[in-house]
Amino acid sequence: MMLAGHFGVAGIVKAWRPDIPLAALLVATQLPDLVFAPLALAGWESMEPAAPGLEGYGSLLITAEFSHSLLFNVVLALAVGWSVHVFLRDRWGRDAGAVVGAVVFSHWLLDLLVHRPDLPLLPGNVGDLPLWGLGLWEAPALTAVVEGALVLTGTGLYAWRTLRDEPRRVRAWCRSAAMALLLVGAFVFDLLA
Repeated sequence: MMLAGHFGVAGIVKAWRPDIPLAALLVATQLPDLVFAPLALAGWESMEPAAPGLEGYGSLLITAEFSHSLLFNVVLALAVGWSVHVFLRDRWGRDAGAVVGAVVFSHWLLDLLVHRPDLPLLPGNVGDLPLWGLGLWEAPALTAVVEGALVLTGTGLYAWRTLRDEPRRVRAWCRSAAMALLLVGAFVFDLLA
């Protein structure tokens, strides 16, 4: 799992683009996993131990030939980006579609870093091409450091921006604390999963 790392990206982007709702950024960072869930329930995708008896951080081999293929994630990022551009640019900014689309695609890039080679280029692994993944999960301590850095950066930048821009300090502190709890909670979940 790298739930917290993905959420850290949302915090980083929110600090840079405060006009885009945090909820939209959090969903954008998790969109491929949100597609994975029903596909896994239907039996089309799955998670299983990467090796017998392997447990803990990053111990799963993920078969996600549709939701985590490179082509699907490019199309998903473009579709979400286009939708935001068409329907929400007046509220979130002219380039919000590109920003939110990039956040959607950031999921695949982070997964490329941590996954074992289990990410296909094409949906369904058409053509039986080599699977991708740099395998940072093979080094759980290093994975925790990278993910922790994303969590700290996302939390810190989000809190800095919120406290700087929010005229009512109590509300800003509450929002910053809630973000910190969300990210730290997700990080602990990742460590224990």
